[in-house]
Amino acid sequence: MDLKWRVAMAPTKDAQKLRRAAERKGKAEDQYQLALLFFHGEEGLKQDLVAAVKWFRKAAAQEHARAQYNISNGYANGEGMEQNSELAATWLSKAAAQGHVGAQSNLGSCYAEGRGVEQNDALAVAWWEKAAVRDDAIAQHNLGVAYARGKFGLPRNAHCAKIYMMAAAKQSHSESIEALKLLNACAACGAPDASRACQGCMSATGISTARYCTPACQAAHWKAHEPDCGPCQCHRCK
Repeated sequence: MDLKWRVAMAPTKDAQKLRRAAERKGKAEDQYQLALLFFHGEEGLKQDLVAAVKWFRKAAAQEHARAQYNISNGYANGEGMEQNSELAATWLSKAAAQGHVGAQSNLGSCYAEGRGVEQNDALAVAWWEKAAVRDDAIAQHNLGVAYARGKFGLPRNAHCAKIYMMAAAKQSHSESIEALKLLNACAACGAPDASRACQGCMSATGISTARYCTPACQAAHWKAHEPDCGPCQCHRCK
């Protein structure tokens, strides 16, 4: 789960006017936009990561969440500053606390991996869930994987895995699309895109845990599936 610089495209605004406004008025948004121009090397400015970081910091000091997020990614990747996982997590926390969805998603990954913070399954899941409900595909995918494998303190739960994977896949998240192929394979023989769903497993969301390619495969798999058969009872599926 690599942390990358995720910044918006720079605006088509005169760089010198923007620079004068950032210096004289000291508005966080002007400082942030000027940082973007330096980061991208647009509007007549040469790309300068050090200058970009300088202006990101000025905006971040005024609690500008997107600037805080970009500083965290700079520390994570060592771009424009020395790489420092602890400081990356610190700035992520500031942006996440203000509701920046990308920061919430990445902070969850930091806690999952123990990157810059003490590893904590509960906090990883909590931050991913905050981002997932706001349609962050990466957070949705991470939760889907966690449920599919029974990781990060979550139970192995195919219903919830599919719910999150499908949400991410709808946003064209390639890894979720591939993972769904495995989840939708025949539980008995592994044939892809099994069309027969176990009706006993249908949850309130209409998603079945077990799928089969033929009635014969479903019958052959019954003994293995019987202990798990039934709708999901977790609070996400009820």
